[in-house]
Amino acid sequence: MRVNAYDESFEYIELFGKPALLTENRIQTDTIPKGWYCYDLRGSDTNPSEPVTVEVNVTVNHAGTILTHEPVTIPKSGYRSLKGRLDFLGERYSLKEFCEVRGINYPNDPRKYALRPASVSEAGLFYAMTSEKDAELGCIGHVRMDFGHGGKEFWHTWWPRGDETLNSPEFKAELNGVVDEFRKTVLKDLPSMSNYCYDNGWELSKNSGQYGYVAETEHYRYCLRCNPKPGDYQAYLLCA
Repeated sequence: MRVNAYDESFEYIELFGKPALLTENRIQTDTIPKGWYCYDLRGSDTNPSEPVTVEVNVTVNHAGTILTHEPVTIPKSGYRSLKGRLDFLGERYSLKEFCEVRGINYPNDPRKYALRPASVSEAGLFYAMTSEKDAELGCIGHVRMDFGHGGKEFWHTWWPRGDETLNSPEFKAELNGVVDEFRKTVLKDLPSMSNYCYDNGWELSKNSGQYGYVAETEHYRYCLRCNPKPGDYQAYLLCA
């Protein structure tokens, strides 16, 4: 599972004498603050949960992920032995709290349009609704998308679902920006969508294979339904 660095609750630690944050989860790459550093801990073969080295990336025996404002020197070997230099300080902090305690400027979220898991009450927004319900929610329309043959193309169609006056030039410009931003991550291609859904979870209903995420801006809400299966339409983006 991957977590949003801005939402996670971390353990407060010292690594080689430097303050840092530790989570047992992996961190979403696109949420690592600009100018910050992210490292993985590797556990031993006999006890995978016991960290023995710090590395840039660990796939096997991952024992945690560290977020730090200060870089850690990693030898050319690709790993650095901990040798007792990982200390737990008995506190838990969010990224914001850590910055306050350390007197560090709290970094802005690097994502222009941040996705979050849909709430239970929002689950119905990801599927077809009556025209009356669309009007009640202020739906403008939805974009239907798929990755074409081989999962590397990108095809999309706009379907209006409400008052056409809502489909303003300002909305169209923002929608283009939202899709362009998502094209860097979850909508990059089919493998990227599959990995995103696997890392973040949030299936809309049990065993449905459909995953729901929401991005909110000052004036609009975007509900992205992901269907990481070849052969079907892979995504629907409701705009309201």
